[in-house]
Amino acid sequence: MTTPLSTDRMKYYQLMALVCEDLTANTKAIDAMVRGGHEATSSQLMAVRFGRNVHLTWLIDLVRVILPTYSIPDNLLPAPTAPAVVDASLFQEASL
Repeated sequence: MTTPLSTDRMKYYQLMALVCEDLTANTKAIDAMVRGGHEATSSQLMAVRFGRNVHLTWLIDLVRVILPTYSIPDNLLPAPTAPAVVDASLFQEASL
């Protein structure tokens, strides 16, 4: 039995192990992503593609563009973040 992948770093390396050889096939996709408004620069995406920059969500974006038919396993997707709950009483005016 293996331990579950708990961190985004672990998920990044597991996904990279699955797709690393196929990601090098299409270099024009990174330029298209940047021109399309991706938040990362082309050099940042290249670093993610080569494993120099560990950023799971950008790797997933790359996989979805370069390998559109590849189905990313659910256990390698980032955990959904819960919205922050703000206690409204913190912002009420104090009555003296």
